[in-house]
Amino acid sequence: MMSFEEFTDHILQEICVRADGAFQVKKHDVTQNNNVKQTGITVMKEGVDIEPCVYLDELYREYEADGMKLDEIVDEVYRLILKYEEDMPDVDISVFQNWETIRDDIYPKLVNAEQNKELLEKIPHRNFMDLAVVYYAIARDYAREDIGTILILNGHMEIWGQEEENLYQTAMRNMRADGEADFVTLESVVKHILRGITLPDDESKDLRRKNMYILTNHRRRFGAAEILDKKTLRTIADQIGDRFIVLPSSVHETIVLPPKEEAEYGRLADMVREVNDTQIDVEERLSYHVYVYSRDEEMLKIVA
Repeated sequence: MMSFEEFTDHILQEICVRADGAFQVKKHDVTQNNNVKQTGITVMKEGVDIEPCVYLDELYREYEADGMKLDEIVDEVYRLILKYEEDMPDVDISVFQNWETIRDDIYPKLVNAEQNKELLEKIPHRNFMDLAVVYYAIARDYAREDIGTILILNGHMEIWGQEEENLYQTAMRNMRADGEADFVTLESVVKHILRGITLPDDESKDLRRKNMYILTNHRRRFGAAEILDKKTLRTIADQIGDRFIVLPSSVHETIVLPPKEEAEYGRLADMVREVNDTQIDVEERLSYHVYVYSRDEEMLKIVA
């Protein structure tokens, strides 16, 4: 059986043969959030700014498990390349060269600081408890439709001539201009997901007893950053209590609980760890800690 390196080289060579000069391909290593590393094949065509990439890690696992033969994998990679080329959105990359044209599309994102030490050396950021605030820009096509996000690197800052402080203020302003935080009960979220389905009475009562809330943004994308907004935190305290609890569900949302006794913090930390390890994809994990908001100090602190 081939090693991953041999597997990658083989796929690369076979795709080159099939392309027959129509496009060039190269190996592309990417480090995702929480130091998740992936390897793919990137397609390069003259005059095209965006390079589609087909990741090979999952396909290699299929090969290892005898789920797919090598020739089947080559077929699948080539099919995906052609599909990506056909569906590739028409994006004006020049927008990213100019601060004035990109500033309204910049937003904050929270990531785990320890798990992203290497990445943080390459990107503008600031510390926030055991987390780091990083920044992304919404990528749009010529019709201004949202087609994804692009992480902001130190190189972007040099082009724009901007400092991190201004980036932070801009991102926070855009977050609020995009709409107020979405703060709803877990019960309402479950009912929305299962709309049209009636839960048994005991399950409905159990959801109400948990008294859990979900804090995110209306896009449900990188919504954990809502805990950066002091006004939002004060509003939540008005609603559920002065020392409420925040559990880091993922980079996309946090779970909020009314105040509890300090003796409960350890149990909650165990719950966060179990959920992270069994239900959250590695690249979407935020933290293993429990936070408490203090209205008197107007800040969040790690308590477990």
